[in-house]
Amino acid sequence: MRQILEGFYEVAADAFERELTGALNEFEQQAYNNAEQARSSNIQLRWLETLRTVRRTRPDLVPRFLQGVEAQLAAIREPATTEAERATQRNMAELSLVEASEMDESTTLAEIGSRIEMRHSLPIYLLGQRFGVLAGKPAFDAEALPVGPQTLCKILRVAAANLEISSEHRVLLYRLFERQMLAEYGRLLEALNNHLIKHGVLPGLQYMPFRSPAAPQARAASRPADAKPVEPPDARTTAQTPAHGRSTGQMPAYGRTTGQPPAMAREGGEAEAPLPWLLPGEAAAWAPAAPSASPVQLPEFDQIRDLLTSRRSMLSKLSGGGAQAAPSGPVHQPAPQEVQHALRLLQPSTATSVNMGGRIVPRTVAHLKQDLLAQLRRSAPAGESPVLPDEDNDTFDLVGMLFDELVKDVRPSSQASTLLTKLQVPLLRVALSDKRFFNDSHHPARQMLNAVAETGAYWLGDDDADGALVGKMQGLVDRTLRDFDGDMSLFESLLKDLSSHLQTIARKAEVAERRHVEAARGKERLAQARDRAADAVKEITEGSELPVFTHTLLNQAWTDVMALTSLRHGEDSPAWTQHLETAKKLVNLAKPGAAAAEAEAPALQKEVAESLRQVGYHEAESDAIAKRLIAPATEAAVDDAASRTELLMRMKSANRLGTTEKPAKPKPEQLTPEVLARVAQIKTLAFGTWFEFVTNAQGDRVRRRLSWYSPVSGTAMFVNHRGQKIGDQSIEHLAIQMANGQARLVEEEAKVSLLDRAWGAVMKTLSGFGGSRLKEAVA
Repeated sequence: MRQILEGFYEVAADAFERELTGALNEFEQQAYNNAEQARSSNIQLRWLETLRTVRRTRPDLVPRFLQGVEAQLAAIREPATTEAERATQRNMAELSLVEASEMDESTTLAEIGSRIEMRHSLPIYLLGQRFGVLAGKPAFDAEALPVGPQTLCKILRVAAANLEISSEHRVLLYRLFERQMLAEYGRLLEALNNHLIKHGVLPGLQYMPFRSPAAPQARAASRPADAKPVEPPDARTTAQTPAHGRSTGQMPAYGRTTGQPPAMAREGGEAEAPLPWLLPGEAAAWAPAAPSASPVQLPEFDQIRDLLTSRRSMLSKLSGGGAQAAPSGPVHQPAPQEVQHALRLLQPSTATSVNMGGRIVPRTVAHLKQDLLAQLRRSAPAGESPVLPDEDNDTFDLVGMLFDELVKDVRPSSQASTLLTKLQVPLLRVALSDKRFFNDSHHPARQMLNAVAETGAYWLGDDDADGALVGKMQGLVDRTLRDFDGDMSLFESLLKDLSSHLQTIARKAEVAERRHVEAARGKERLAQARDRAADAVKEITEGSELPVFTHTLLNQAWTDVMALTSLRHGEDSPAWTQHLETAKKLVNLAKPGAAAAEAEAPALQKEVAESLRQVGYHEAESDAIAKRLIAPATEAAVDDAASRTELLMRMKSANRLGTTEKPAKPKPEQLTPEVLARVAQIKTLAFGTWFEFVTNAQGDRVRRRLSWYSPVSGTAMFVNHRGQKIGDQSIEHLAIQMANGQARLVEEEAKVSLLDRAWGAVMKTLSGFGGSRLKEAVA
């Protein structure tokens, strides 16, 4: 046994040395980047100090880590500590407070170990069985395995403690180590298992997935009455592809039990976080259905197949063709495992576009089917042509129709369209092996497809400005292509990851929208205050023949002064009364022969200058204007006409306080009875109502949120899903768009997911070709 373990250690040590060296190199690069991008000098100094320390202490990390692995291998025959003994030790141990940094490290390492273990559960299980033989004990579980993920994380923590860096920076190292492990750990486990097999340790060990007793019944219920029983797959094939059966009872995670909803709620009924990819700000649209709510009723797969058959028959009659010709010569009908294996080869490398007659077009499921047949032809017996079973052909057609409907809601050649095309292969593999994909609206793969479609359709704008969201979605799809091999829990994990990211974006969108609304309301109040100030000034100046200079000042700058006073202090305040009195004095001073009292002039001049500075005038300008108003005769002696004209032009061109361009009002003849009815309807809508607008002659649509409208000015403000302001328009123009079909309210359909709407369109198309019995079945 010593020779076996020594060889085992050599294989593992080479791999761990590469992974740790790669993680340290990446850590140094990341530390340098963080120091360069630091927001403060203190943070920069911390990262630079960490970089110097790691370069000094890194030679000790790999030897200490390998010593830990060697110690674990040397102790495999030592008596294992039972759970009862561990509980006794915990009870006897002294209780103490734990630093938050230590908790962060422990949590991070536990999560890393769990993720790696979940991804490589099968080879870890086989290695545990073989170590049980080596140690003369029961099979090792993942936590007790000397090279198991949890054990390696514990060893790494002990070894990294000697790097003499902060806990926060060690967590970064753990994350980088995880990245290296995810790429190499699978190959290492395979090499370690092969090493033990080579030395005769359970060479014939194979994995046989557990089949629940309900699975055969579920399969029998889903088959037609005249179908032949499905032969159980060969044990060796099953060990290699444990989740590729065509039955509905073998899929891991989601497919372990029949009749249960996917794990979208925690124990005790606590719902998962809401999924915010449809309409930000409307929590009811995000939340998953309550456990007591009746699920969406969808037709069974056999009923859908009947509709599909009726559609093919009708289309064949309309086109004047007969039944589809059978292939000439011998045929080979591939087993489910062969189909899954061929699709698995196509999954990571399939292009998203094809060349059709010299024209590049997006790839469809029909193109993918041809690629699959070409792949199957390579492994088919000589002289035989591969032909898919009728059930698989129907599955391809249905998935193709579903994707054709989904891409109608996203822009062609966009990021979202490309991501949906990439998901065709994984979703086909799910649909081929688990027919509940078609009739269970809570299926994890179905929910993830809906998440990608809705995020692309609603969150990614024309400019795809949110690079972080685009990167997140690309990473999600790339991980699906790289890692999916039948395990439904992968979709649940990706779904939660995307949901968390979108929740963060939604919160930012709500904050941005709230700021726009507050700004719009502030402008509205300012406009109302300016109107009241203008009325007050007009009442004072009405009937008076004023010089152009004084008239311009009172109707522009002084109106802004009074509007600002109204907002700050109110119209019942002494400040408002004082400014009114000042305006009256300025009117009197503008009369021929009038002059301010010598004692009163300096105070009045100072008040006018300071008030003008409050609304944006520079000190020199405000002083010059005040002198011109209060002592025109004195100023005339030292000022010429050119300077007076210059001051007047400056007042006329000065920016008014809070001036905004109001949307144009429609012509009276456009306000038809239907438009007026729409205006009345809009005025009853709550803020936050969603509209869908036609953006071009091709009929492309975009959703915008009615964030706020003014009952005074009749101006409506719209924002997009990110809370960014799109623009303002009058309620009347919005009503005209609604009457012309260029805009519509998004009401009940907003509560239905994009995928369910697409699937509903597929069912509507198919039911048009079926008889009354079939229509009732899918109604």
